[in-house]
Amino acid sequence: MKTMTTALLVLLAFPAAAAPRDDAELAKKLKETYAAAADKLVAMQDAAGAWKMGPEGKQTPSPSSTALIVASLAQAPQEIRAKHKDATAKGLAFIMSKKNADGSFGEGPTGAFLKTYTTALCLVALSAVERTDAVADAIRGAQAYLKNNQLKEGPHAGGLGYGDAPKAGEKPGRGDLSVTGFAAEGLKVSGLPQEDAFWDLAVKFVRKCQNNSEINKDADFLAELKAKNMTVGDDGGLYYSPVASDKASPAGTKKVADKEVILSYGAMTYDGIKTYIYAGLKKDSPEVKAAMDWVRKNYSLDAHPGFVYEEVKRNHLRGIYYYYLLMARALDVYGENPLETFDGKKHDWPREMAEQFVKVVKDSKLWQNENPAWYENDPVITTSYVLLTCDLLFKYVK
Repeated sequence: MKTMTTALLVLLAFPAAAAPRDDAELAKKLKETYAAAADKLVAMQDAAGAWKMGPEGKQTPSPSSTALIVASLAQAPQEIRAKHKDATAKGLAFIMSKKNADGSFGEGPTGAFLKTYTTALCLVALSAVERTDAVADAIRGAQAYLKNNQLKEGPHAGGLGYGDAPKAGEKPGRGDLSVTGFAAEGLKVSGLPQEDAFWDLAVKFVRKCQNNSEINKDADFLAELKAKNMTVGDDGGLYYSPVASDKASPAGTKKVADKEVILSYGAMTYDGIKTYIYAGLKKDSPEVKAAMDWVRKNYSLDAHPGFVYEEVKRNHLRGIYYYYLLMARALDVYGENPLETFDGKKHDWPREMAEQFVKVVKDSKLWQNENPAWYENDPVITTSYVLLTCDLLFKYVK
């Protein structure tokens, strides 16, 4: 009896170890899923080397869609990268053929639509391939275009919008954190120096997109909000654009103490974190700490945090693949894994994200969102977001 009691005490003091995780098996599944999706995408490439975007029946060759796929394939696991090197080269040739005289890349037959957004994506793609003289020249032109079209004055100084910045004498332009974040990504990976003036000006803009009254102190913006009976919140998260209207955040507003408070949401909060860090802010800066506090309260892979759950319209899935990409980029550059959330849980976020991608891939071998917002009903765009995210996850899941 004494022996049995002693054995029981030992078991209670030292419970059985949890079964070891099989990261190798998950990495194998993720790579197989990635490879199947890459095969499907390459089969959709047109003769000119482009991938198309747009509604069914009206699709047109797209520099931005092509750039997303070229960037992902150029950074794919070695055997997948080698398999699709010709498709990557054809895609790159298409991108290079769409360069405008001002260094930009744009959508549409004239290359004038969504120029800053498309240029930023093309810059990421150009930075992922071999830097030949022609590619290096295109990179310099794209960098110059994005820097020149960063708003230098007015209420949105530091931000970028979807098109050319207004010329002298025209009314001030409007920026948003999404395009500003894409531009920051392109400029960072292409090697824009840390001391470049772009970064300090970008931080000035991002602060105006943050729900924190100690950080978001722009007097003109706050006065504009007050006139509309609106205000920023104090949860530390970020939103789309510093405008005094319902356009500030696609997540909407909520009434607090008789004022409409702009709502934070996941994609822009992660976009803000990575842009702050790219600009040189440290993890303990008030801006980054406040945003990470929001993340620790709102960590999710099942829904896009900030968007209310809605069963029929699937509102909680709005832009979720775009969210995954920004989440991975931000947490990678922030450098915390596992990520500890305020409920005391520790999340191995690369593994959890990899498991999510393997779980939700469609029978077509591609990913497609049930919510069509932000073009995520287009499997080309959505799958390219996933492959770009996986390129980063393979650093951790192996």
